[in-house]
Amino acid sequence: MESKTRLHRLLEIVPGAVTWMVLCTPFILGLYTPRYLAYFVIFFDLYWLIKAMYMGGFLISSHIHMERDKRINWFDRCQALLDLPRAIEEKKAELATVGFLHKKKIREELSELVVLQDQEPNYLKRWDQIYHLVLLPHYKDEYQIIRSAVASCAHGNFPSQKMIIVIALEEREEGEAKFEKVKKIQEEFGDYFYDIFYTLHADAPNEIKGKSANIKWAGKVIQKYIDEKGIPYDDIMVSAFDGDTRVSSEYFGCLTYKYLITPERTKRTYQPIPLFNNNIWEVPFLVRLVSFGSSFWQMIESCRPYRLINFSSQAMSLRTLVDIDFWDEKIVSEDSRQYYRAFFRYHGNHQAIPLFTPVNMDAVLGNSLWQTFKYQYYQKRRWAWGVENFPYLVLESMAHPEIVFWKKFILVWRIFIGSVEWSTASLLIAFAGWLPILLNADFRDSVLAYNLPIIARNILMATWIGIFASTYISLKLVPPRPKNYPKAKAIEMIVQWIFVPITAIFFGSIPAIDAQTRMMLGGRFRLGFWVTPKKFVRPD
Repeated sequence: MESKTRLHRLLEIVPGAVTWMVLCTPFILGLYTPRYLAYFVIFFDLYWLIKAMYMGGFLISSHIHMERDKRINWFDRCQALLDLPRAIEEKKAELATVGFLHKKKIREELSELVVLQDQEPNYLKRWDQIYHLVLLPHYKDEYQIIRSAVASCAHGNFPSQKMIIVIALEEREEGEAKFEKVKKIQEEFGDYFYDIFYTLHADAPNEIKGKSANIKWAGKVIQKYIDEKGIPYDDIMVSAFDGDTRVSSEYFGCLTYKYLITPERTKRTYQPIPLFNNNIWEVPFLVRLVSFGSSFWQMIESCRPYRLINFSSQAMSLRTLVDIDFWDEKIVSEDSRQYYRAFFRYHGNHQAIPLFTPVNMDAVLGNSLWQTFKYQYYQKRRWAWGVENFPYLVLESMAHPEIVFWKKFILVWRIFIGSVEWSTASLLIAFAGWLPILLNADFRDSVLAYNLPIIARNILMATWIGIFASTYISLKLVPPRPKNYPKAKAIEMIVQWIFVPITAIFFGSIPAIDAQTRMMLGGRFRLGFWVTPKKFVRPD
């Protein structure tokens, strides 16, 4: 056990140490071998140009998927599964009428139905067998925030009588106000749902105070509740949200349909796209860019399901949650850890199913401009703390020889290289090209030194193609402009994109370096769970 503890500690040091080595190396090369640094800068900028175009393609594809899925009545599709042969024939007929651009998607949907038909008869389920349990952790949130989340569940295009709402309270939130909020919600929405109740979590010595401990406690209570009701675990879909999550009207229908048609459905996670746009008009433009960036990244990952993992809001069957013992109450990054725990529990047979029907969440907003920036920094640092999964993945991979090596290696590599790129890329792009000129007087008079800034500038200018695509998609995703905002605010939504390099550094690389350095140092520098304060500013 002691050797494993030492190895775990060593693995915690690795990402931060590599990050600092990457950041320091350009200074050394700039002093002693500036020519090699100049070549590196050119190739690194080219790499990011290619990557930006590659990612831009996935972003556009994801937006097309979202627009298409938004027009689908998913509840109708769930009902159509009651007569599966007819649904297959209708899909074949649709395939014969659609244009070239839609044929691939229709073929995929037809293939899913055919695979479902080939399953054992006892595997097939009806939509009305499925119950949706919505788990909303709550800590000092305003009443209107939690109410808006519940209201979005009540008014969607899926029978709300098949839903159970659980509001997970914290005992450490002092006073009776938290119970009054729940009581008001029960009085207003009690008739909409199958049931609505709360759980009350008290901190335990071996837990990290935060969301994971709260919802694990709630999960245990939910299991007992479901046992009393006699509902099979396979028939319960648990959507674990943040308190400010508002679902789109088709979310539950889409989730139900995907769950019903997916082979080995209980060994899958169902991941919607979180759009941080509930209050997007109210937040400062720099925070707006960070919020769009977070949403865009999830959109891109949804088009790459082979690497998609849990983030923020996600859904699992209660069977899955019981199998993995709900959530890990001793970590900060509970969402991504869920994916990895299920991966090892099912011996590598686990993946995330993307849902292009989004959920809407709040962007960070404080009581002042400085407080908003501070909160945004803290949130990004907490997300960057997901690097804590690196030692976990290495050790669990060693403990599971039955899983194909390549599958384990790719998980470890992605979190490692992703963490290092997160913390270093924007700084290298912004500053590394100037270092050979600033640090080495002999190099300044060379032809390469003269051309280096020009080459780097021209390469990076091409990446603005991706910025234009991001600007267009962002305008399609924002809710309508509030009437009390002038039209100039809409112009700001476009102009803001020239500040992307600033947000990439101050709300990207720096908080990631902060998180990795804290993990590298350990002890009192380690992060706990920081709850992002939420501020309700808009009516439903």
